[in-house]
Amino acid sequence: MADDDFEKQVVAVRSRLPVAAKHFDAKDVERVAFDVAGRRDVALDLWDQARDAADEAWRECRRRLRWEYGARNPHAGWSTFVLFAAVLSGAFSAALAAGLRSDPYETEGILFVLATISGLGDLIVLIAVGWRPLNWGMVRMQIGIAVTLAVAAAFQLTRPAMPVAPLVFGAGAIGIAGLILVLLVRALRPAEREEIDTAINVAVARMRPEVDAIAARLQAETLEKLSAQEQERIVALRTAALVDLAALGDPQPAVEEVVPAGGVIISAFLVKWNSYLRRE
Repeated sequence: MADDDFEKQVVAVRSRLPVAAKHFDAKDVERVAFDVAGRRDVALDLWDQARDAADEAWRECRRRLRWEYGARNPHAGWSTFVLFAAVLSGAFSAALAAGLRSDPYETEGILFVLATISGLGDLIVLIAVGWRPLNWGMVRMQIGIAVTLAVAAAFQLTRPAMPVAPLVFGAGAIGIAGLILVLLVRALRPAEREEIDTAINVAVARMRPEVDAIAARLQAETLEKLSAQEQERIVALRTAALVDLAALGDPQPAVEEVVPAGGVIISAFLVKWNSYLRRE
């Protein structure tokens, strides 16, 4: 290919990218390089397959966590939502019991409902998990439940007895007893405590070989669709465009020329294929 033709294609790559660098990254540069090289169909198909593979891998990882840990699932298990609702209900219970912006006697019915939700929700989770450690995130919510319900019970002691008082005291006792139980189980079962605290990391690590195998398959299939000349052209366009963007003040992550055509798109989706890896 003549140098002039190549330079025109590099300019074409840059012109098809968004103006603001924050709106694109290296995988977008490679996708446009495919387009300019006349293989837009291959790029779009690869993009969809890599994205779908990443989504499916993360779904499978979460499914395995649910299967292995049930109620104790550290990633959005049902007990997490129940404990969160219990914390919120406990916090509102404490506010109502304290009389913040309302007369405690006028909101006694609401306090009854909220304290019931908080105490009963906590009790359901404690029964479901049994004598097994919860991860630290759930422990923090248990601390919140114990503190808010204890505060609500304490305010009940500062005023004449109300019909709702026994229920608030009972919910507070559940929250405090639950916290003691949760901390005791974690202290007595250090091996299981470490397992549940690292469950997500372990699940992701176990899934990694399968994701790598998918990435390798997609890379091989992509190269089969491209001639040697097309592969070289796409890599050259990608490299030149990234260099030009860096010179213009829009640097993107460096990509070595040894990375084959399609490798950037595949890596973008299948190296950091779940929300935890993307936050690193």
